[in-house]
Amino acid sequence: MPRLTRRACLAVALLGTWRPGPGLAQAELQLRLRGRIARLDGEVLVVATRDGGEASVQLPEAVSVTALRRVPLAELTPGTPLGVVAEPVEGGLRAVAVTVLPPTATRQFQSPWDLSAGSSMNNGAVEAVVQQAGAQELVLTINGRSVPVRLDEGTALVRPVPAGREDLRPGAAVFVAATRAADGRLVATRVTVEKDGVAPPT
Repeated sequence: MPRLTRRACLAVALLGTWRPGPGLAQAELQLRLRGRIARLDGEVLVVATRDGGEASVQLPEAVSVTALRRVPLAELTPGTPLGVVAEPVEGGLRAVAVTVLPPTATRQFQSPWDLSAGSSMNNGAVEAVVQQAGAQELVLTINGRSVPVRLDEGTALVRPVPAGREDLRPGAAVFVAATRAADGRLVATRVTVEKDGVAPPT
């Protein structure tokens, strides 16, 4: 069964939750920050980003704070909506992170993702999990097409679970979705934080 690795959780927090704005200009304002919490100053979360800098992010009162929970492969049953971050490999795609989405997440799409060069976000429903050449393969249905994605020991299988601001502790790995306000401030729309040993990596 695939095991969770720290690197494999990258971008899991937003799997299936990305919602572009009504136009390109709005979409360009969407930002993803990955790193570790430096401190929480009242309503401002300061993140030590993976590029060595710091970013200050305003936390609105109603901002969603979540963590991640490991799930067994058996939960990937036909019809289950998933968000899959994948990387290109010879002959197809390899799943880096698989997130079980709520039943209401019915939007299906494929789009570029910023995990690594050539990585993609693949949102669809489980068609099947099969053995293929000695390895497990997840088959997604995306807008009527079958999209096979390989699973391996490095694939993260997770589900978002509720967390709170009390979990935003210095040193915790964090993944923040944010927008840039007209005055230049970063404003968080979703925060996923390390908890119980499961972390979005820095």
